[in-house]
Amino acid sequence: MDTPHDATAVTAARPDDPRARETSGATTVLLLNHVRARGGDDAVRRVVERAAVPFSVAELEDAALWIGYHARIRLFAAAVEVLDDEGFPFETGAQALTGAMNASLVLILKALGTPSQVYRQLPRAVPKFSTTSTMRVLEAGPRHAVLRYTLHDGYPHSRLDCAYARGLISVIPEVFGLPRAVVVHPECQSDGYPACLYEVTWGQRRRWWRTPSERAAGTAAELLALRRQLENLQSAAADLVGAEDLADLAERITERAAAAVLAPAYLLVLTDRSGGGPRVHSHGLPAQRRDRLVGALLRGEDLGPGAVVVDVASRGTVHGHLAALYDDAHPGPAHERSLLRAYATHAAAALDLQRALSASRRGEQRSASLLGLAHDLRSATDPTTVARAAAAVLPEIVGSDSATFFTYDAHQGALHAVGFAGLEAADVDGLGEMQITAQNSQELSTLLARQVPTLITPDNATPLIGRILDVLGLSTALAAPLVADGELLGVATTGWRVGHGPGDVGEATERLQAVAEYAATALENVYLLGRLQEQSLHDALTGLPNRVLFRRELASAIQVDAAGGPDGRGRGRDRPDVDADGDGTGPGLAVLFCDLDRFKHVNDVLGHAAGDEVLRQAADRLRASARADDLIARLSGDEFALLLRGPDVAATAQVVASSIVAALTAPFRVEGLDLRVTASVGIAVQDGTGADPDALLRAADSAMYTAKLRGRNQVARAMGHRVDDRSRRGVDRELAADLRNAVREGQLRLHVQPIVSLGDPAIGVALAADDLADGPRVPVLPMVYETLLRWEHPRLGILAPGAFLPLAEETGSIVELDLWAARTACALLGANPTLQGLSINTSASTLCDARWVGAVREALVDARVEPSRLWVEVVESRSLADLPSVARRLQALRRMGVRVALDDFGTGFSTLSWLQRLPVDRLKLDRSLTVDITTDAKALAVSQGVLDLAERLGVDVVAEGVETAAQRDALLAAGFHLAQGYLWGLPAPLAGSDGLSIPCAPSQVGGG
Repeated sequence: MDTPHDATAVTAARPDDPRARETSGATTVLLLNHVRARGGDDAVRRVVERAAVPFSVAELEDAALWIGYHARIRLFAAAVEVLDDEGFPFETGAQALTGAMNASLVLILKALGTPSQVYRQLPRAVPKFSTTSTMRVLEAGPRHAVLRYTLHDGYPHSRLDCAYARGLISVIPEVFGLPRAVVVHPECQSDGYPACLYEVTWGQRRRWWRTPSERAAGTAAELLALRRQLENLQSAAADLVGAEDLADLAERITERAAAAVLAPAYLLVLTDRSGGGPRVHSHGLPAQRRDRLVGALLRGEDLGPGAVVVDVASRGTVHGHLAALYDDAHPGPAHERSLLRAYATHAAAALDLQRALSASRRGEQRSASLLGLAHDLRSATDPTTVARAAAAVLPEIVGSDSATFFTYDAHQGALHAVGFAGLEAADVDGLGEMQITAQNSQELSTLLARQVPTLITPDNATPLIGRILDVLGLSTALAAPLVADGELLGVATTGWRVGHGPGDVGEATERLQAVAEYAATALENVYLLGRLQEQSLHDALTGLPNRVLFRRELASAIQVDAAGGPDGRGRGRDRPDVDADGDGTGPGLAVLFCDLDRFKHVNDVLGHAAGDEVLRQAADRLRASARADDLIARLSGDEFALLLRGPDVAATAQVVASSIVAALTAPFRVEGLDLRVTASVGIAVQDGTGADPDALLRAADSAMYTAKLRGRNQVARAMGHRVDDRSRRGVDRELAADLRNAVREGQLRLHVQPIVSLGDPAIGVALAADDLADGPRVPVLPMVYETLLRWEHPRLGILAPGAFLPLAEETGSIVELDLWAARTACALLGANPTLQGLSINTSASTLCDARWVGAVREALVDARVEPSRLWVEVVESRSLADLPSVARRLQALRRMGVRVALDDFGTGFSTLSWLQRLPVDRLKLDRSLTVDITTDAKALAVSQGVLDLAERLGVDVVAEGVETAAQRDALLAAGFHLAQGYLWGLPAPLAGSDGLSIPCAPSQVGGG
């Protein structure tokens, strides 16, 4: 085994060895960059001197250099002293996105989709920065996470390092355009705890649109990461080409591997084509482990979960293998294989060039040409630049008279000449206008099929290529395919004039092929960048355009509309075809803003995988509902937008919006369940008075929000985007203030819906006997009713719970609403002694409130109501599953005599666990299990199973959501005795309940 250049092989380091490979260079580079930004180069020099580490500033600024844990702590301590800032370590971590964080890591974080997903994956990312600590995720929710961070035995804990870790953790939401997370640190190893505990919370964007500065800040990290990733790979490629010899090149390949993948160690094993032993180069590996891994690699064995291994291979030539190595206990991310493979492709191209050029004596000009090519390709951003740069130097490198580079269009199946050298201008024009296809050129068919260099002369050329050789005055041409992952990207050709020819065809072919390999790698990078840019404008989940592309298209459409379309006649108020009265009869455009109703419930109950499937199906339904020319985009989360153009656009928008609402009303089939997720749609029509896309979007969003306030699952239209130009944040603030006043001013109402006995034939007749002149009232019958909260808003009219309860939950007003409902329900029971009972819905926040049990007891006493007539309904959810105080408070109510019902049974977080822990008297079977009971045998079987379980537990069951007589009959046949639903009427006030909208005392009214 040949290992003379394995200078970085290391032995086991002492715990306090500053050269131990325990801290990634990404951390030290980030630290020094932050010091330089604060105090300049002099501050950097003083920090390194004060830290007394055996490294120079230049060494510490090399991301490939790993240092010991103690050296890292000394650098942080020195920086705090030099800058006189105790908060420096935290801010260093918090500057990671705009500092020197490994570029691939930013892209990986962004690709995960949400901060919650990133926090779940943090334990896999820690080994990229440190080998001395371990992280565990104890909790990870939509806007919170709890992390446990443990420093390994033998390392003294440092508060400075802890602050740096908290800074890194806090910055993750900024990848997604959100504010930094708040990190609470209740337990620290420095205080004697076994580990550091970090409680992380972060917010959500209340509006999807942003100002130009906010948009720039939100995308800066991702664009910077893309740019750095491409620059790192291109810089590494240029550095590899500049190697003096094969040994120097192999050493550089190993050292520069960090440009693609950040890992503690790397291993390169190159095969000797002459039959000698392998050449081994490593970076950061102890000799014993290196030898063991090399042996396993040569035997074709798996190196274990801690290794990411790729071939260093060009077309037809496998030079060896390159591995990025992690600790087996902390395997590297699998998605980094593609990044390492891209780097290995650069390395293979450099090896091809090195071996090809080492066989001949290169002159100074040839070396300069090769290095110039590397420099030019490093900065190339489009295929034409790559082709022209390669064609310019190819005659010098190969020793030919001319060169032409073709790019290949796979859709057209044609070659297009775009790069030239050594040709007359007229010849260049002629080649540039020509298309070479497999139909008119056997040479292209051969290149597509065999993908090997081809020697072309007038004797073996097909007619088209023969004419080209004759026009160009060439006696011989060599053509080499540009191939990446088996796909043809282009063709590089070099030619010799009549009377000239290649002295050594084999050597010329090898040089041409080496340059072609290198150009193919550059082309692949360019195409990859193009795909990344394309992906940055589309949503990965649904394939729809994203908000960036939608806004760009909207701005362009507004400009065209303002100019009167392609004819440019303008669209001002003096135009006869302008929709001056806003009825949309003239040409123009409209924006539809669509938001799924209660989508958060899907994620909370069924998980994000089910939520993603709902979003994909919703996108498909939007495509089916829109016209062929309409632009559909996913803006963020569960928000979509459509751009409609054409005549009578207002009327068209109304039709499309209505079809969207209807299409999304049908159940979504996800994981064997039928989920009902409706949608609210807002419409804003461009009136020709301005060219502001943001105002139009805000108007459509505000109209959508109005649709939600009206009860959801409907369409609302903005009355001119200049008039109703309020942000959703402003609407929320206004509605929150109104909601606080609603309790004081007696605007809340309780409607009721009966829970009926299926065996009582008089029920339907009694409930139908409602002919009161002043509106519907549910008659007072001896049965239990469920109470449903309504808000009689002075401006918006009667609002259903879905329009204001989410806001009440968010602002903290929900507890006051539940207290009011309890007092009012008890008052209704006291005023109607014939009522068997009333049930009140109770939120998670209320069940956790210390006032709740006392308030219920006081309301029952004041109204002189038997506690057994009051029911408390609880909806199982993740937010309650881990709160033992919930069970205690419900048990206290149960001891008092109040009865407990478990609502929406069968759709919650931990159903059987709830039945064990909570005092439950009744189960309310969710409507999703009863709606298909007449047509779905599985739905019937599940419903009967719930009924059997309830009988064994000694509790009764209410079937919710009964809407048809057929469903009622099927439930009765299945053994159900109690039911509830629209079949017996919509929720309405209880007869004789006027005047019982009782406001809370001032002390009970809280803000939020």
